[in-house]
Amino acid sequence: MPLVAAFALALVLALLLTPLGVRLAWVSGYLDHPEARKLHTSATALLGGTVVFVSALVAWLVSLGKPAPPESSVVYLLAGAAAILTVGLWDDRFGLGVPVKLAGQLVASGLLLASGHVPDLGLGHLANVVVTILALIALMNAINFLDNMNGMVSGLAAIAFAGFAWGSIQRGAFGVATAQLALAGACAGFLRYNFPRARIFLGDAGSLLLGYSLGASAVMAFVALPRGWGQVGPFLALAYPMFDIIFVVINRIREGRRVSQGGKDHTNHKMARLIQWKTTVILTWLVGAALSASALAVQSLNSALPTLVLSVLWAVTFLIAGLRLSSVEPRTH
Repeated sequence: MPLVAAFALALVLALLLTPLGVRLAWVSGYLDHPEARKLHTSATALLGGTVVFVSALVAWLVSLGKPAPPESSVVYLLAGAAAILTVGLWDDRFGLGVPVKLAGQLVASGLLLASGHVPDLGLGHLANVVVTILALIALMNAINFLDNMNGMVSGLAAIAFAGFAWGSIQRGAFGVATAQLALAGACAGFLRYNFPRARIFLGDAGSLLLGYSLGASAVMAFVALPRGWGQVGPFLALAYPMFDIIFVVINRIREGRRVSQGGKDHTNHKMARLIQWKTTVILTWLVGAALSASALAVQSLNSALPTLVLSVLWAVTFLIAGLRLSSVEPRTH
């Protein structure tokens, strides 16, 4: 029951708080103004990330029932979320250079690992920490890069969190599942104001927060799963954002452009040249749902054959899609 309550309460809170977030954004100047590389044509509120964070946090706390001192691991996880949200809010309002944003992501990743969730990758403790931090930073940037179309990230995140929650429930980690369902509900409620017409955006604060939270979910799942093929599951669940950032980085390097330079050259931008943009968003949600289902199957079976078959199937699918989309010219206006 607390699981359902966490999702429902977060959804309702997001529905109620998002209009307030829109008003606060206009009053405080948290607005995203149109640019050549962006799709929107009028100033749009940028406090969606704060709304999602507050809605999920309140729903999670209420679902816990009787107040109790939080465990140290929870404190570190929440501190990491607060840190990356703060970095994103500052960037949304005043702008931050790439080195400062990376430093903030490094701090948030370090706090996540300080919670005690350090994956054993068989590389030695220090190497495990370094590789995990690099992967977390890559994921946060992948989600941040992908937040370029109404409903894209909020919808994908809601689906992914629901998938991670299902896996947490199967492992008996009900506290983790409650937090993940609260995040899923907050994203779903926020989506009402973000798709198809956007009155508010997640902003860097929201996309970085969701990237951090998805990374935390993947790390906790990897650590909690029994050693074996099932540990591929968390990586599979987040394969689409990683496919998109790899696609963008390769093409920008090939074209001699800066990787950090924004543009309408993401996989979803190019898909929207072939099909209607709303259909593109819904299609990516379906891909996210299929990836989550594949991840859950891999985790449950924990066997070589299904893991290899699904991994190869998705790798080939993304390779074919990448080759096809590379030939599609991005929009120039």
